[in-house]
Amino acid sequence: MSTVPAEIAGIGSTAQRLRVSPEFDPVKASVRPDEYFVLSRIDGTQTLRELLLATGLPVDRAVSIVTRLRSIGALLLPGETTAPPAGAPPQSVPAVARTLTPVGSGDPPQPAMPVAPVHDLSIPDPTPDELAALSEHVDLDDRGRRRILAMARLCHGRDPHALLGVPSTADARMLKLAYFQLSKEIHPDRYYGKRLGSFAARMSMVFEAASRAYARLTASDKGRAAAQAQASSDLPQTPQEYAAELFDRACQLEVGGEELEAMKLFAAAVRMDPQARYLRRAASCALAADQPRTAVEYAKKAHTLVPNDPSAARLLAIAFRAAGKLTDAEEVLVIAMAIKSENDVLAAELRNDLAEVRRLLSR
Repeated sequence: MSTVPAEIAGIGSTAQRLRVSPEFDPVKASVRPDEYFVLSRIDGTQTLRELLLATGLPVDRAVSIVTRLRSIGALLLPGETTAPPAGAPPQSVPAVARTLTPVGSGDPPQPAMPVAPVHDLSIPDPTPDELAALSEHVDLDDRGRRRILAMARLCHGRDPHALLGVPSTADARMLKLAYFQLSKEIHPDRYYGKRLGSFAARMSMVFEAASRAYARLTASDKGRAAAQAQASSDLPQTPQEYAAELFDRACQLEVGGEELEAMKLFAAAVRMDPQARYLRRAASCALAADQPRTAVEYAKKAHTLVPNDPSAARLLAIAFRAAGKLTDAEEVLVIAMAIKSENDVLAAELRNDLAEVRRLLSR
């Protein structure tokens, strides 16, 4: 099957917008990695047809996955509040579908990857800082805290596979699955507005490091081989790699409460590689260090690079407000609210920020 069908048996029209049942637990249901990947793409905003095309999987395979997810109670049709009980046992999946990559005739099937990337969550020989983090009162469960701490230990290493929690033999699809699963678990936007304590900085650091690791391993068909060769060589760093190292070190200093020292490294990193995420983190650090003017400069540059990102606009407005530039803050917030966003929490924060700025202006 190379084209998306108009209807799918047991589901109906592919023009429908499906949702994930809030009662569904993918771990208890033993959802496989490729099924979890498809499940993570369902957000109720795109049609089933758009979803099937967006997964990057063969259409017949994507249809098979959606059908099985529906049969085990994972998906809700429009108008449903609970998934109907399964009328029959889950469909069996062909052996080839249980592998992580397409296999040709004569190729042995590859073992399926676990639902979550593998990191040592036991945190052996924890430092005092790690012990303190594990006992913090934050909106993260124990597993989430340990995942972030375990990945933070790997951020400064030279093994991108270990950071992503995959074996060195991982193929492109396994890397993609691991990265998407980590994105679901540690992406900072998932916890927007939550109480994270010291984990806020750690989470940004490990997500950015994981993103770099994924990009490094998938940069070309020879990405994995190049990464492995670099890990055992003494080749000089590129400016971008050195900037990334400086950025990671600055994040560590910021997490440790040394904002002024972190600012020096952030400044060096953005001079060498002025990426939006570097600039945004530098702006946040400048605010923490009570340097609002510097925060404004960094936030302005970040906003210029990503003008359609409402969170970058909000950061600029916060910096303007800290610098006493309330009129500028109001203007940026009005523009930010006009940018389309699916993040309801961010939209509410923007409204609250604008109301507070206008209250201050009316004094």
